[in-house]
Amino acid sequence: MLPGCPEVDNPYRPLPEPDFAGFGPAIQPIVASRCAATACHGSTDRVMTLYAVGYLRAAGSFPGTPLSAELSDGELAWNYDALRIRLFGASDPDDSLLLRKCLPPALGGIRHADGEVVFTDRDELDYQILRQWATKGVQ
Repeated sequence: MLPGCPEVDNPYRPLPEPDFAGFGPAIQPIVASRCAATACHGSTDRVMTLYAVGYLRAAGSFPGTPLSAELSDGELAWNYDALRIRLFGASDPDDSLLLRKCLPPALGGIRHADGEVVFTDRDELDYQILRQWATKGVQ
């Protein structure tokens, strides 16, 4: 430790590891339909950038391949990492940034910069699927 620097109790904590195998079939369709439009997270101008078929694609990942092609392994891994990092630090999935950013403030959510609400209710099927996936990541 450097002289004059206080000792900090900041132990290493690994990133949450929700089910990657289930991400593509269960979570990516939700990402594509609710989050990855160019006006939302399908833009490199956003803090969280997401890839989806028909929207933003990773530069150079497949030159000449149409936007309608399946996501590359790298694009899918990028989206997985973008979502799982938003589970970091939460001991309960309902307290995670991932799930709170999806809900309106009236339901304990955190307002998106543009006021967009991804889910209007916790009972929506896509929210329940996302929450179940997130739960496996924070356990």
